[in-house]
Amino acid sequence: MTLRYLSSLTLSELERAARAVPYEQLPEELYPGVDVWIRRDDLLDPLISGNKAYKLLFNLIEAREQGAEKIITCGGAWSNHIHAVAAAGRRFGFQTIGIIRGERPKQLSATLQDAERFGMELRFVTRDLYRQRSDKDFLNLLGLDASSSLFIPEGGANLAGAQGAKFLARVIKETAPLHFDQVWLACGTGLTLAGVQAGLTDTPVIGVPVLKAGRSIFEHGMAWLKQLGGGSALEPLREGYECGGYARVSPELSGFIRSFERLTGVPLDPVYTAKLAFGFQAELKAGRVTKGKSVLLLHSGGLQGRRGLFS
Repeated sequence: MTLRYLSSLTLSELERAARAVPYEQLPEELYPGVDVWIRRDDLLDPLISGNKAYKLLFNLIEAREQGAEKIITCGGAWSNHIHAVAAAGRRFGFQTIGIIRGERPKQLSATLQDAERFGMELRFVTRDLYRQRSDKDFLNLLGLDASSSLFIPEGGANLAGAQGAKFLARVIKETAPLHFDQVWLACGTGLTLAGVQAGLTDTPVIGVPVLKAGRSIFEHGMAWLKQLGGGSALEPLREGYECGGYARVSPELSGFIRSFERLTGVPLDPVYTAKLAFGFQAELKAGRVTKGKSVLLLHSGGLQGRRGLFS
């Protein structure tokens, strides 16, 4: 499978790459009675991929328009967002600072090692301080100069990020190989869920939470959907497939990943897309997916995180 590459920081370049992302039909052996496809946004770019790319690039385009030279953001030791910000900063000429939850370990995760190699300055903060990351004075508490800087919230969860997810929905509408009755995606905050639903107004978008916070995810998603003006309500989330919690991999999920990859040749990240594909299969087996439907699963990238959780 050919990898795409984002060569410039423009909407036209993002659209070019996004429209080239392939759709693959999945074997009926995995999902009997339903025509299931997966959109391979893990192939959008080798380093800046999945839903993180859409949320991040809309933020970086805004930063460039504002004349910002530095990007400041937050994340954990295996954060796909931190990895993508560091890579994008290196490629598009931004200084980057990553505010990382917890003390600096003796051995950095592979994600943070990459981030430093890309030129990101890592600032480790206590978990108590990290909890204040949504406060307006957060950067001042850290002694960071916000001038000529853009602060991007954890995961790209702001209005620019939501608009990036809505942009993805438009691309899907224009490039999908057939009409899909439903679109399913993994969700951690509800922002991508809301953005895609706002763009796919006539197609139900169903979220599978990857952590035990379904009510909060749904409420945040509804708030973003209202802000984007994309409809009145989200579909109910399909909960119960967290497999032990965020970034946890149960033996059952591990076995599913091996089986899925053997049958499809599509690599999964264990934090997001694996739980999506696993949860959809369980919902189908439980009779909560109508047979004969055409369904699209969204691959949200994050394969760099396999190094920490699954190999």
